Amino acid sequence: MRLAFFLDNRGFAAKGPLEDPRLGNPGIGGTEFAFLASIALLAADPDACTPLLLLTALQPVDGLEQTTHQVAGLADALVTARTLGAVALVFRPGCLSPVDQQALMQNNLPLVAWCHNLGCDQQGFFEGLPSLKRWVMVSGAQLDAFRHSRLVQLACVIPNPVLVPGDAQPGPAPTDLAYVGAITPFKAFDRLARIWPEIARFCPEAQLRVFGGADLYAGGGVSALTPYERYCRDLLDRGGYGDRVVFEGSLGLERYAAFADVAVGAVNPSGRDETFCLSAAEFSACGIPVVAPRRHALVQTVLDRTTGLLAGSDEEFAKHCIALLQDPARRASLGQAARSHIQLAYGSSQLTSLWTLLAAELKADLQAVPTPPSTPWWHEGRWLRQLWGLPFAFPLWPSWPVLKSGVKQLVQGSSRAITPLGVGLLSTLAVLIVMLLVVFGKYGGNPTGLARVGDQFPLSPRVAQQELVVLAGKRGNDGQQYLAMAMDPWQADPGTSQALDNPIYRGKRVLYPLLAWVLGLGQPGLIAWSLAVLNVLAIGSAAALVALWAQQHQRTPQWGFAVLLLPGYWVTLSLDTADLLATVGLLAVAVTWSAQRRGWSAFALATALLSRETSLLAWASTGLTALWQRRWTWLLPLACVPLPLLLWTQVLNSRFAQTRDGLLATVHFGWPGVGLLKKLWQLLGFYTLPGPEPSLLERLFDAASLALWAATLLVLAAVALSTRASRWLRLTSAVYLLPALCTSTQILARFPDYTRVWIDLASLALLGLLQLRSRWLKPWLAACGCISLGYWAGYCWLAP
Repeated sequence: MRLAFFLDNRGFAAKGPLEDPRLGNPGIGGTEFAFLASIALLAADPDACTPLLLLTALQPVDGLEQTTHQVAGLADALVTARTLGAVALVFRPGCLSPVDQQALMQNNLPLVAWCHNLGCDQQGFFEGLPSLKRWVMVSGAQLDAFRHSRLVQLACVIPNPVLVPGDAQPGPAPTDLAYVGAITPFKAFDRLARIWPEIARFCPEAQLRVFGGADLYAGGGVSALTPYERYCRDLLDRGGYGDRVVFEGSLGLERYAAFADVAVGAVNPSGRDETFCLSAAEFSACGIPVVAPRRHALVQTVLDRTTGLLAGSDEEFAKHCIALLQDPARRASLGQAARSHIQLAYGSSQLTSLWTLLAAELKADLQAVPTPPSTPWWHEGRWLRQLWGLPFAFPLWPSWPVLKSGVKQLVQGSSRAITPLGVGLLSTLAVLIVMLLVVFGKYGGNPTGLARVGDQFPLSPRVAQQELVVLAGKRGNDGQQYLAMAMDPWQADPGTSQALDNPIYRGKRVLYPLLAWVLGLGQPGLIAWSLAVLNVLAIGSAAALVALWAQQHQRTPQWGFAVLLLPGYWVTLSLDTADLLATVGLLAVAVTWSAQRRGWSAFALATALLSRETSLLAWASTGLTALWQRRWTWLLPLACVPLPLLLWTQVLNSRFAQTRDGLLATVHFGWPGVGLLKKLWQLLGFYTLPGPEPSLLERLFDAASLALWAATLLVLAAVALSTRASRWLRLTSAVYLLPALCTSTQILARFPDYTRVWIDLASLALLGLLQLRSRWLKPWLAACGCISLGYWAGYCWLAP
């Protein structure tokens, strides 16, 4: 019984002849090694099915000479496998050429997709391929990650072989920490580099030995490195511990001899999409305990506190490394248990029997037997994946990965990993849907409802001519003021300024109403819609900017979607105010400052100042950071930033000379902490603030909102004090903290006000938590999401 295996080896054929894979990895990629090692084990087992190795490039593999055949590609491999009498062809699914795709569609030989990742290109095509009879997963955790995909109906688990030389083991007194893998954002070597100075400080005898990656200290210097490699090198050099980092390069079997000095193995600090982690298994097979993140299949390859230690954060990762490096007895105990675990779980006879059983099932045309879950219900959201997979009995219900790929194809023109632009477009679409549901569901299709127009404040003549949603007994929200301004941005009609509570104060924030007037083509019937659309676009832009920030700091752009959880964004959308436009300017400054785009930073600050004058805080912090970092060429452009606001303010002062200064600082701010204490007393019932008495439900929600606001202040304080945050972010967080603490009860009286007015605090906190990779990011976002949902529930069903 023959089983054919197709492997495109053109990427490593230049290495020449390969040693027997049963001796260990001869210096090729881990995925390719696992593929060849499985074939080598089958070829050496007389009781197993007979493997046929089909390679695209001529490359002798020791021990597999008699089973190897050269083919032109996958289409040719199908013909060869059928000619040689194979019962099926095993291949790695991925991007196909048109020729291969056509050959697969016409093929009737049973196919086995050997999947080593959490998905593949053209997955929808493979899921619909009639001749594809099995998906082979390399771990139960990987299979559980596909519970939201139709491929799970044909999936089985055959683990990777773990093969190391018999004499591979730690020496008598190992001291070093080792990392095996590429130096790429995907493997997140930067996270290990960031915590290395702390580990080195507590473990003075330890070196960090890096196997498989580029040498960051090679003779070519910094100029020869990629931007990501330079970033990692800077992290390693912090504290002066870079001289204790040794780059071993890409080694073959000699790597295992070098493991003699390795005391602890550190693998894939991100744990991102890890389906097996062969490097962790190899460390364990050599008797070396492993420290790994508690992610994906690592929870099965590394048994926590039995064969190694799993970490929930970078801080915990560092503590585990230090603890094991300082405790030889515990290392020895974990290492011995690790070796036994690998032998029992991934023994050669067990793996060959699984492959042979699969070949027999395919020959007999047996249906796949569903594999039960092997991970806890909460691990990597398994319960949610299973929930999506429940309707698979209905033929039209899509696999989630296929649906997601289709959306990305539609939004950004490809199914590759989502880009910041894709994040922004998808966020814009989601917010647009919410806005339309509110306008048509709550206000009968009249967008003026978002402006919250009241009947106790005079309307401007141009607003009064429109069909309005008027709230009886209400004074009117800030949105009413912006609606009046949008109808007449320059206040040319005296009735416009008379309808404003302060024409200077409102007039300074001219950008939002001016853009609404331009977007609405000056037509009153369109302007109310343009106010809402501008805020929709602002949230989408904020999502794209946060995605860019995440990408700049080696995080996935998907974090940009986190802005959709922040309550201040939704409050602003529901009230037609300018706060979103200002916070987009702040986020743009953060991104352009990191990218050293001087002109764009100045432009972003200038637009933010014309949206809300509180953006002067961002301007001040940017100027201070420029001085701190000696960016002298930035000082002149930054000095010019407030000129448009100052000139426009002078125009307003001359036109409305009888009006009081528009800053109203004495009303909105007071002594530090006084307003916050009064607010706490009000929530406890010991103090009464002006306005109607809130209901018990409103008071409870107000307390939850204030608690989140206070937690956000604590996050900013932590960011300001952290040496791991960028200087701009530290200074900006500190500069925003003081006026936030001085907020008066004029703003703190109602939760929509302080949540919206201090929207910048939440934006900065999100940037800080992302950059610091804080363990508090997800809990903080969860709290934000709960407040956002609560706000929308109250707005839609309880508010007038």
